[in-house]
Amino acid sequence: MNIVHTYRGDLVVDLVAPDGSVYNLLNRSGGSADNVNQTFTKNLSSETANGTWNLRVRDAAAADTGYINGWKITL
Repeated sequence: MNIVHTYRGDLVVDLVAPDGSVYNLLNRSGGSADNVNQTFTKNLSSETANGTWNLRVRDAAAADTGYINGWKITL
């Protein structure tokens, strides 16, 4: 995933499966560093690959800005 943000320690990033199951990928870690350019590995063997997967990103603090520059999932 590639997220442009001025303070990555503010971010909570979740992968949401088609059935609504939520898999946390990042939870306010990384301190004051900029951006998230990272690959995550999760065991999703209990999930069906078909359907709409979503990446949910929340900025849990104020004053900084950012955007999702790109992401992909490989099952």
